Amino acid sequence: MNILESALRSSPSQLLFLTPSGPRSRGDVLTGVHALAERIGASARRVLVRSANPELILTTLVAGLAMDCDVVFAHATLAPEFVIKVATELNVAVSIEETGEVRLTRVSSEASGTVFLMTSGTTGLPKLAQHRFEQLLDRILPSALLPVNRNGQWLLTYPPTTFAGLQVLLTACLTDGALIVPAERTPAGFAEAAMTHSVTHLSGTPTFWRSFLMAVNPGRLAELRQITVGGEAVDQSTLDRLRVAFPKARITHIYASTEGGALFAVSDARAGFPAAWLDSGVQGIRLRIREGCLEVLSPRRMVGFLAKGHTNPSLEDGWLATSDLVRVDGDRVVFLGRGDSLINVGGYKVYPQEIEGYLLGLPGIVETRVRAVANPLSGQALVAEIVVSVDQDPDLVRREAMATCRRDLPRHQVPAMIRVVPAIAIAESGKKQ
Repeated sequence: MNILESALRSSPSQLLFLTPSGPRSRGDVLTGVHALAERIGASARRVLVRSANPELILTTLVAGLAMDCDVVFAHATLAPEFVIKVATELNVAVSIEETGEVRLTRVSSEASGTVFLMTSGTTGLPKLAQHRFEQLLDRILPSALLPVNRNGQWLLTYPPTTFAGLQVLLTACLTDGALIVPAERTPAGFAEAAMTHSVTHLSGTPTFWRSFLMAVNPGRLAELRQITVGGEAVDQSTLDRLRVAFPKARITHIYASTEGGALFAVSDARAGFPAAWLDSGVQGIRLRIREGCLEVLSPRRMVGFLAKGHTNPSLEDGWLATSDLVRVDGDRVVFLGRGDSLINVGGYKVYPQEIEGYLLGLPGIVETRVRAVANPLSGQALVAEIVVSVDQDPDLVRREAMATCRRDLPRHQVPAMIRVVPAIAIAESGKKQ
């Protein structure tokens, strides 16, 4: 019996999911596991599930582990033809759809004891990362013993097929917690679900948290005891705002990715991480910087990317290049942005995330996005979009922000234009579109 099935059996009457359609106990999920295992059949060695339903995701995983199957998670938003292509390349035996429909396609080859997770696909079609199941639990099991994580009410803000979403799902299952599924995946929908159900644990991207703070009444979240920020590098202004809004909650910035797994966590309320970790390592991993890019050596990293049925790891000597650009700043390593986000302004490298962090520290600005536009003189120029606090004069905030940028920033970092917008679009992954 696997550890997830044991967790379900330990208290079958305990609530596990609270969804718009009603509550679901651990016993209900266990019944679904047995029914699904019977429908899958003993000959299947590889199963694919395409769904946004966290109960179906957990049910498939527990059933797959019980039957020694590989499990492939596909995002519900993906085009069916892409999912079919993936299923064919991976020699999938059974496909499970959002409705719970089980379709037998073929008898697959021997399983390898792994879970296949897709990247978010924010810059194109998602890639498949192969993980050992025990690696996915490597950080969860120790944290499950902490009193702060026991018997919580966890709000699911990430899609359950993503690495971050699956981590929240597994943690809730293994800590006697309950998972709250909002009726609407919007800032207002998340805020309403959190306040209605007295959420105690909430994990989201910095982009999610900034939109959440605009929608929620912090006074109605008196039970919130754990805030986790991940998925993107967090700026100091967002950490400071979270501390003011929720002074009693523990705030943790977790650095993780589909490729690298759960790497390390920072809980000192400062953006970035201690530079001393480059020498000492942290939480079982080693860190280094090569050509400005953070690289990690971790037992929790993926086995490798899968393409056309063959593993092609993007690893060198066991080290994984994260594509995150960093800089040592005193006793801190700070994140500058992704390697593919660099903007060239008149021959100077500009990191939009760095400018966004600066703008978020200015009065009246609660969200921002910096992007490039073509410029005949400098090749590219910066345009900043800002969301202004409802109690501020938008035009005054915009003009003061522009004046401050011109006064304090190098010329190549000054936006050519700052525009006030009502909101910044957020992708399904919780990151900026």
